[in-house]
Amino acid sequence: MFKVLIADDEYDIRQGLKQIIDWYEEGFVIVGVAEDGEEALELYERERPNLLITDIRMPGLNGLELARCVKEREPDAFIIILSGYDDFAYAKQAIQYGISSYLLKPVDEDELRGVLSKVKRALQAQWSSSYEQRKKDKWVHDYFFRKLVHGESIQKDIAETMKLQTLLERHYFRVLLVELDHYGEMLLELPESEIHLFRFAVRNILEDIVKTFSIGFVFEESEQRYGILLVGEDRQLSHASIEPLLRQIVDFTQVYAKMRVYVGTGMTVGHSQVIVRSYDKAKSALEQTFFQPEIQIYHGEAVQDFVPAWSLSWDAEKLKEAVKSGDHTNWEYGIESLFRELEDRSAPLGTIRNAIVYAILQLSRLVLAQEGDWNKLYRERCGNEDWMAKLKNHEDAKKKLLLLCEDVSKFILKTRETPPDVEIASVVQYVRCHYWEDINLKKIAGMFYISSGYLGQLFKKETGKYYNDFINGIRVEEAKRMLRDPKLSIADIAEKVGYKNTNHFYLHFKNDTGISPGDYRKQPS
Repeated sequence: MFKVLIADDEYDIRQGLKQIIDWYEEGFVIVGVAEDGEEALELYERERPNLLITDIRMPGLNGLELARCVKEREPDAFIIILSGYDDFAYAKQAIQYGISSYLLKPVDEDELRGVLSKVKRALQAQWSSSYEQRKKDKWVHDYFFRKLVHGESIQKDIAETMKLQTLLERHYFRVLLVELDHYGEMLLELPESEIHLFRFAVRNILEDIVKTFSIGFVFEESEQRYGILLVGEDRQLSHASIEPLLRQIVDFTQVYAKMRVYVGTGMTVGHSQVIVRSYDKAKSALEQTFFQPEIQIYHGEAVQDFVPAWSLSWDAEKLKEAVKSGDHTNWEYGIESLFRELEDRSAPLGTIRNAIVYAILQLSRLVLAQEGDWNKLYRERCGNEDWMAKLKNHEDAKKKLLLLCEDVSKFILKTRETPPDVEIASVVQYVRCHYWEDINLKKIAGMFYISSGYLGQLFKKETGKYYNDFINGIRVEEAKRMLRDPKLSIADIAEKVGYKNTNHFYLHFKNDTGISPGDYRKQPS
């Protein structure tokens, strides 16, 4: 999102420009409105907009003089001149000052959009070029601060090259971590150039804020996260003192970059060698987005360093019993209790994941006790990916666990009830159609969510045969048909009907027909 400053001495024109188009939709945000040149210049120096739109004729400092002053400060500044006069002399002077565009009043909506589109493309190209250059310039800077906050050793020559050796001799430090929300979605939806621009914009905003407060250094901690090392006196780094800075980080990134961020704060430390403790606290603070994503600012002091999963008072056995008995109310209450305790104890993300794994383990035991296919049931609900590694908030985790409870409860209920005739008929039909595959009673039971022991009974009742006798009978009948084809060897036929071992095929064929496959082939058709 690019910043715009409007300057015009007519109130109606100022208001009209604000409302004539949807500036957000065009990729711009208005950061200031001035009624004369002097006020505009003051606002320009404070807000540093990407684009200035100014009337030519204003009292005091007119538009052309304002443009000249701005260009002296920033030669690459983008400026659009407005005028009620189609005057070549004005246009010529405007070109001389390097004005980006010259629009006549009253401003045409489509013409303004067209000019803004050109300016936006030029700004994006400028930012892309600047990004690549700054990326090179910032590498050593970011490397130094990453090593510093991670508690890793720093080569003296790097610190001296950056003239930051004196920084290490200061007494008080505090780490802030600023994380971009929905960065994963950005990677999937936006081209690389736009992602660079968003990140570049956020860093610029952070650097401007820190510069205003004269309190620290911004560095890239990872693609999704920026770090800020605050340096100063103890009182300067207190909660109360840095609160305005924290609020500006959250508000300005939203307004100017249209980007939602989370901020985690570490505690104040008194020596450069223990900055890593502040960093660890800031990192733990950000994990609290799992429970309260709406807050955006999290303080590390409120987070416990370590909460072992075994220390939780939550009763996993009660959840297991509730699912087993089909008690929806109690299993919902059990999961709610688990997450409430994790939140109350400010548990770190590692503990949260361990607790979720333990709850899932109880559910798997219920399925396995009924000889069900737990892997299949779990995959159908959760997929093959490690969904816990991607968890962003507790609501998603609760929803996933509740659905798993529902699936397991339905499976258990299904194993208790006698399946209707059409269902056991479906199982028999499946065996008829897949007899050549490596399928056994346990595998089929898992596929149809029925215990293998109970399925065996139903199979005997439906077909009059035990499962192994039934599938061997189908295989032998199919082998009889294939033996009429002299092109197929007996070994080939054995493999085609589902026997990996030819000797097993001989044995089952003879038990069923009374003769060997070779003798059967010799019989007249």
